[in-house]
Amino acid sequence: MKASSSLSVPSPRVLVIGGGVAGSVCALVLARRGVPVDVAEKMAFPRPKVCGCCIGGAGLAALESLSLRESVERVAATTRRWSASFSGRRIDLPLANGIAVSRHVLDPLLLQVAAESGAQVLQPCGASIIDADHRGVRVALQQEAEAIQREYDLVICAAGLSMAGLNEYLPWTETPNGPFGVSCRLQTGTADPGTIYMACGSDGYVGMVRLADGSIDVAAALRSGSESAKAGVPLVRMQRLLATSGFDPGHWDTADELRTTPPLRRSRRFAEGRLLAIGDTAGYVEPFTGEGMTWAIQSGIAAAELVSDCPDWDTLAGQWRTRLRDLLRGKKRICRMVTDALHHDGLRGPAAVALSRVPWLASPLLKALGQR
Repeated sequence: MKASSSLSVPSPRVLVIGGGVAGSVCALVLARRGVPVDVAEKMAFPRPKVCGCCIGGAGLAALESLSLRESVERVAATTRRWSASFSGRRIDLPLANGIAVSRHVLDPLLLQVAAESGAQVLQPCGASIIDADHRGVRVALQQEAEAIQREYDLVICAAGLSMAGLNEYLPWTETPNGPFGVSCRLQTGTADPGTIYMACGSDGYVGMVRLADGSIDVAAALRSGSESAKAGVPLVRMQRLLATSGFDPGHWDTADELRTTPPLRRSRRFAEGRLLAIGDTAGYVEPFTGEGMTWAIQSGIAAAELVSDCPDWDTLAGQWRTRLRDLLRGKKRICRMVTDALHHDGLRGPAAVALSRVPWLASPLLKALGQR
């Protein structure tokens, strides 16, 4: 997308910081509802992103509600099967209503729709909070050589796992901990189209799926800490998990740059004054088979609907804390239970035995995760 050079125009009421899935969806819904909105995205698109690239039925339903499902499905690959290995035990199950879509394609698409809906897109444009209270938020915007300060009535933070300076205003309620994320994309390799692969072991788990352009997305959650680091560099650890599970795609020489994240698990205060957090910025577990992008879409829609419907923005923070908690609490609880079991040596083994003998026991879990 061509960068806007509109820092000199009068301030709209709302700024969304971050043009990823949550931020773009929030901005396009606000714009469609007649709320003047800026979106500040610091990176030019397409840009690398640690992501498993999968969206389940609930995410597709949310896209359908925005009349975007067809557009996204045109650039995505359909997923029909889940093939997992738990400590060497193989499980294969059918999947319903799922896609795999590259963030290189999805993020620019959604941000373009936001712009076409009336959002003012500033890209690449850094944004940092200078001051915030119950009356508004003062933000520093940096776009190429131009830097200004601007006052907004409301700022919605959707800048992913890391946003400098936000903790001063929306502090952690659970500091970052647990495994770290790592991903890369192979230009080619052995992976059946339509299958989501998951290799689980004592070092973490790795997901793999073929994208619409034929490349293969590989994303993992690996144990963090100095002891785990002795197992090797992240790429070697991913390769080992896939190889011992029988899922090694080969062709690692075609991999692009390896990307990593800080420890994944975290949660912060969702809102205070005229600041709201959505998507990964509000908190993160370890999404299992596509919940992460679904939650981002759902929270973006929910925040935009609340903002546009609320007659008194002084009450927004309290309302958003309640609404986001109600929206995600049950979903994150299930996801946390699953990922805890995957990381626990004492639980992963017995679960693998049970599921390998009676694979349909996993069907209700996959259905619950995919449809939430």
